Amino acid sequence: MTDPEPPDDQALPADAEPEREQLARAPRNSVFLSATVERFGGGAPTRHRVRDLSTGGVRLDQATMLQTGATVLVSVGALEAVAATIVWVKDGQAGIKFAEAIDPDAARARAAVAPRPAQQGAGSSAPGAPSVGWIPALKNPYGR
Repeated sequence: MTDPEPPDDQALPADAEPEREQLARAPRNSVFLSATVERFGGGAPTRHRVRDLSTGGVRLDQATMLQTGATVLVSVGALEAVAATIVWVKDGQAGIKFAEAIDPDAARARAAVAPRPAQQGAGSSAPGAPSVGWIPALKNPYGR
């Protein structure tokens, strides 16, 4: 797993820089998704815009209330909540590392919604026939 990219001026030890360059990073995907962050120990869940998403982490906007080092549950797009740690927070953005790898394609999946069964109006016999206004009464010999 890889960490979300911290800002350039994030406090990292000088000797850690070469090590950071050697780490293999998962590709980042720019996505149009929302995320919900739930903090342990209370507090209302917060909603955020997802800027980047990878198998190992996410970068969020609107993250001023999040604290570095906090353990949270993150729900991204269509995915169930995943345990994560906030790695960095700066300029209203946050980098969050997932405890286990996710599938970014599954997060982007749209929820399948079954169509509602057609309701039959008064006097109509065909599915999908109009059921509002005066049209359903046209075939009703007892209607006024």
